[in-house]
Amino acid sequence: MDGKQALYYAAIAIAVLVGVSVVVSVVSALLGLVSAIISGIVTLAVLAGLAYAAYKAGSWLLGDGDAVGGEALDSIGSSSSASADAATSRQDRLRQQYVEGQISEAEFERRIGEELETEEVDDIDRELERER
Repeated sequence: MDGKQALYYAAIAIAVLVGVSVVVSVVSALLGLVSAIISGIVTLAVLAGLAYAAYKAGSWLLGDGDAVGGEALDSIGSSSSASADAATSRQDRLRQQYVEGQISEAEFERRIGEELETEEVDDIDRELERER
């Protein structure tokens, strides 16, 4: 082998080494970028999960049943729905007592009338509260 051929092979070897070095650097940079993106996504997911758990725990500790159920109601809507549910359940209990024969028809009608009057007063109180 003469000097020209040796110089030619040396130049090719250096060019191959530089090319491999560039490829390895680009691949390394891409892997680092992908790793950073995945790490960011995982971090955001963990933070979102912690925030959700804190929200649920806070709702549970404060006894806010609507937030635990996933429904966000204002305090007026929440209290009116709660009182309406309570009145309905009282009426249901009266109906059940009447059907089972525990109370007479006259007693049932009297107590249902009282419940309906109480509901009307509650409705008026809620309307007055909303106007304030």
